[in-house]
Amino acid sequence: MPEGHYTELGCRVCGTRYVDSDVTEQYLDELQAMELPECVGKTIYSATDESDRIRTAELAENWLAIASVRPPQPGNKLLDYGSAWGALGTVAAEVSGVVPNGIELQPAAVIHSRATWGATSVVHQGPIETAPFRDGEFEYVTSFETLEHVFDPIKVLKHLGRLTSDDGVVAVSMPSADYFAFKYWLYRKSPIAAYMRRKYPGNMEEGRVLIHNHLITPSLKSVKLMMTKAGLKLVHSSPYCSGLSGGRLGKLLKLAGKVLWVASFGRVAFAPSIFAIAVKDRSPAS
Repeated sequence: MPEGHYTELGCRVCGTRYVDSDVTEQYLDELQAMELPECVGKTIYSATDESDRIRTAELAENWLAIASVRPPQPGNKLLDYGSAWGALGTVAAEVSGVVPNGIELQPAAVIHSRATWGATSVVHQGPIETAPFRDGEFEYVTSFETLEHVFDPIKVLKHLGRLTSDDGVVAVSMPSADYFAFKYWLYRKSPIAAYMRRKYPGNMEEGRVLIHNHLITPSLKSVKLMMTKAGLKLVHSSPYCSGLSGGRLGKLLKLAGKVLWVASFGRVAFAPSIFAIAVKDRSPAS
């Protein structure tokens, strides 16, 4: 979405930053089908790429956290919404014997995942509404760095909840409003903004601080609210580095995120993303 075609707003109640735009779901689907944001120009996946190595290591940590909430049994099924090149599904299959499945828009990624996972897995190319999956089919349903790209994330979460078994879990990660509000201030408004833009140009995409195909950047509070509105109950949340590189700045930011998370009693997610695990809410009120 070209700069200047929309306005980014912030909710004073829950802290969500969101795009005020009249884009349609069809437009967004077509946009995401053209290329994966993290793999621009790539037609194949290479586990030797540094960015892919970091991403896979992070997903492996996420999977261990998910498995600690619901210990997997061989043959359990995973659905990864926005499965990209299939890294999470591959980790789950190798570590726990879980059968991976996916929903993805990008054709090259779908082809790669199908070839990697084999005939027992289904990778649907298209929106979730047309996916050939049954309600309650999956013990594990995940969506990493995907819901920020959709028009109505609560509607998608409700759909993901329907596909989850009664004893299953739903795990997601989304960009953190706390982190990106600070990043915008640091690179645009702070006294050292000009220095930061020169010193760390790689932290800006074509001169932009905020990513332009993110429609929503939630706070931890709004992640909880979205889960609740989707009929889910949050059982775990934490800051998530989501590709944050190493080096002195990366290590400093990771440390600052951990300190703020503890000091705020789990209310400030100062990291690129928020990681959350939920189960179906079986309370009478739901």
